[in-house]
Amino acid sequence: MLPVADILPQLTELLARHNRVVLSAPPGAGKSTYLPLYLLKHADFAGKTLLMLEPRRLAAKSIAAYLASQLGEEVGVTVGYQIRQEQKRSSATRLLIVTEGVLTRKLQQDPELSAVDLLLFDEFHERSLHADLALALCLEVQQLRPELKLLIMSATLDTAELASALEAPVLQSEGRSYPVAIEYLLPDQRPLAAQIASAVQQALAKHAGNILVFLPGQAEINQTAQLLEQQGLPPQVQLHRLLGSLTLQQQQAAIAPPAVGQRKVVLSTNLAETSLTIEGITVVIDSGLCRQSRFYPRHGISLLETAAISQAAAIQRAGRAGRLAPGHCYRLDSSDKWQRRERFTAPEIAVADLTALRLEVAAWGCQVAELAWLTPPPAPHLAVAEQLLQQLQLLDTKGSITALGRQAHQLGTEPRLAAMLLHAKVLEQQGATGAMALACILAAVLEDSRVLQGDIAQLLGRVKHSLPLQWQQAQRFASLLGCSLTPPLPLQLSAVLALRAYPDRLARQRGQGYQLANGSGAVLSPEHALSGQPLLVALHVQQIGRENRIYHALPITLTDVLSDWQDDLSWQTLTLWDENSGSFYTEQQLNFGQLVLNAKPAKLALSAEQKQQAWQRYIANKGLSCLPWNDAASQLCHRMQLLAQLQPAANWPDFSDDALLSTLDSWLGPYLGSISKSAALAQLPLYEALLQRLSYPQQQQLQQLLPTHWQAPTGSKLPIDYAGEGGSRISVRVQEMYGQISSPTVLQGQLAVTVELLSPSRQPLQVTQNLASFWQNAWVEVRKEMRGRYPKHYWPDDPAAAAPTTKTKKAMAR
Repeated sequence: MLPVADILPQLTELLARHNRVVLSAPPGAGKSTYLPLYLLKHADFAGKTLLMLEPRRLAAKSIAAYLASQLGEEVGVTVGYQIRQEQKRSSATRLLIVTEGVLTRKLQQDPELSAVDLLLFDEFHERSLHADLALALCLEVQQLRPELKLLIMSATLDTAELASALEAPVLQSEGRSYPVAIEYLLPDQRPLAAQIASAVQQALAKHAGNILVFLPGQAEINQTAQLLEQQGLPPQVQLHRLLGSLTLQQQQAAIAPPAVGQRKVVLSTNLAETSLTIEGITVVIDSGLCRQSRFYPRHGISLLETAAISQAAAIQRAGRAGRLAPGHCYRLDSSDKWQRRERFTAPEIAVADLTALRLEVAAWGCQVAELAWLTPPPAPHLAVAEQLLQQLQLLDTKGSITALGRQAHQLGTEPRLAAMLLHAKVLEQQGATGAMALACILAAVLEDSRVLQGDIAQLLGRVKHSLPLQWQQAQRFASLLGCSLTPPLPLQLSAVLALRAYPDRLARQRGQGYQLANGSGAVLSPEHALSGQPLLVALHVQQIGRENRIYHALPITLTDVLSDWQDDLSWQTLTLWDENSGSFYTEQQLNFGQLVLNAKPAKLALSAEQKQQAWQRYIANKGLSCLPWNDAASQLCHRMQLLAQLQPAANWPDFSDDALLSTLDSWLGPYLGSISKSAALAQLPLYEALLQRLSYPQQQQLQQLLPTHWQAPTGSKLPIDYAGEGGSRISVRVQEMYGQISSPTVLQGQLAVTVELLSPSRQPLQVTQNLASFWQNAWVEVRKEMRGRYPKHYWPDDPAAAAPTTKTKKAMAR
């Protein structure tokens, strides 16, 4: 029996008394396999239906197949699964394993989940957007159906915080794992693929069994595979790639056990961290990296970043080597740096584009603030999502779903693409034959930007023969819209349709680059085929460093924009600030988002409200850097961002640049209505304006948790710098720290302050977070150097026992 068996009687007792239970169980305990079968057979669940949520399609299918085999049945009898575009289930199915989007759809279709008795959230520690949304909706369902039971299962999670939020008991299961020896490989200057390939060759020579390698993404996996193939692998070693973009058949081949006498090396993304079991893994090689999508609300762009994984994720990865026997894990990292990683992975809801989530909440029939979230969605992300959905006409001005929004929601794709599909229907009714077919194909292609290449119009014409998965999805859209995909396609409408999906990405040439309708700037490579086009619809934009780069776009004419959007555009009278002349001016503008399509002069109007709005537009366009920042204001922002990171559940106001820009009217607006000169802008009391975003109790709490200064033993008040690495730092002459054994801390002792120790002339000597270790080890050499360089100062043998001082030896003797 698997380890989870020991706690199952206690679990069923808890489920009998509570409708929410949290189960913490490490990989290999049996929570995804043994536990569901036990519950199916238990008398308390006789004749009842269980729904289990899995984050990934491959895991859902693999677990369903395994559980069905344990019952001696085919998948689809007692145990079934349902993933996007595929399902195996029947009237006899009592355990249905679903992926996250499917669960959300079921909740929307049946808000009481009337056919479900127990809902299991597997691998909840991944904190995906869909899982957080589904849990919030299920908590609503329980208000109508308190008999619906929720079991939240996780391998690595802050269960105390989760249990407190859900008011649920926690049950802990021990895992069945063997010790895994951790070995750190210090990163060097070679490309990541070369370092990982070397580690694979080393592991093959030193260890038996199969090897699982974690890499951040497809590019690194392909590069590593190519290197290993060039270097040569032993004949009995099979090399496999494991990626989310592969077909399910290819993924299943990667996780299948090798033939007798064979070994395998699997190069994987974080797909293999949890849920999936690859037989015979004895060695894990961990790059310590993953791909993470992060949304930047100011630019309206999601960036797929390569980021360091958390300690919890690293522990998960290492654990894959200890499932069947003692294993070994190579981490491309240093022990010290690994200790400084985040403990847990940030929930996706805190960093993701929330457009689809916002539409789901509206379709549910409530506002975001009315749901109980484990992590509240960030206000700036929500504001951008609502603005876009209103522009797409899927939400009204009150944030409620429109009739068009209901139709878009039923299409089961991104809100952007759904809006485009529905607009194609309108164009078709107006006589644009083939508009719906073209939109179906374009939507299928835009669902995965990786397939975009070359001339987009030409790509759309050959989807049927070159992109079978996209063609299958286009056929699904066509079925929903009630059209066929027969040619010819009106390819000249491609940009018009695309603009209905990406109205915030209409791009107008400005100087050497482009301005987007959302206010952001972007560039197009001079070598790009569309370089020099005056107006584009940007389909794929990525942030590279500080630059937004347009990779794929469609050219569009101003005539097409004005013709297709004539009912949505109107003239506005705006007062603006002209930086060159140093004065206000008023003009009438025909705007598309923040793009001015046409303008004409108007009579100057200068009320306080118009001045305020003019300055807000100026600051939004120029960025926060145009404001008079001083050290106090900058440090306040760094303190608040650190506090929000360390106390995510405390709902501290967001002091990020994006949040400050999106809320200019509330915190800075009141100061702007009386300003008529740029010189006055430079005199704004920025620190006071920012501080007023906090209530008085919050201001006091901030000073207690993250004070501006730390008092040295000598009485000196030293400013704490919250902008540097580590989150907090002080600089102090080393003599002032004599007698100080423990390092300074903030956040009520939870966060160590980095101490930069200085010489008497304030030159850096050492940086440490462990004073006791510094006195015991490095001090001997430092003392030798300081005695020679500063003989007039006091350099004790045992500084930990000496009195702190700011004086020379002569002054101390007086």
